[in-house]
Amino acid sequence: MTTSDSLLERINKRVNRDTDRFDITITVNGAVITGRLISRAVWLEVNIKLLNDIDKMLFADEFAAEGGSSDNGEYLHLSEAKTLSGLEIPVAVGMGYVRIPTASVDSWAVGRVDIQRAR
Repeated sequence: MTTSDSLLERINKRVNRDTDRFDITITVNGAVITGRLISRAVWLEVNIKLLNDIDKMLFADEFAAEGGSSDNGEYLHLSEAKTLSGLEIPVAVGMGYVRIPTASVDSWAVGRVDIQRAR
């Protein structure tokens, strides 16, 4: 049974509506992911530009088509995302832009985790 977090949903809707940004750390199936919650529109725009830059315009068209559909808040969109595993050094997820189903979030906290490499 999936339960929703109404506060997280409201924050996500505000970010999508007002194009605010919100630093957040979430857990998904035991993985800790830290980053900045961004609007769906910004996430799509970045991915379209990336796909156009690498000459994958057909895929960019798929992302562009998504832009016209309504946002129902089913996904969190993160920039500068890093996956943290225990005390290991953060590993960037792709280009740092990820899309995660809201229903997959097990827990969350305000702010990002910043682990510096020990010298």
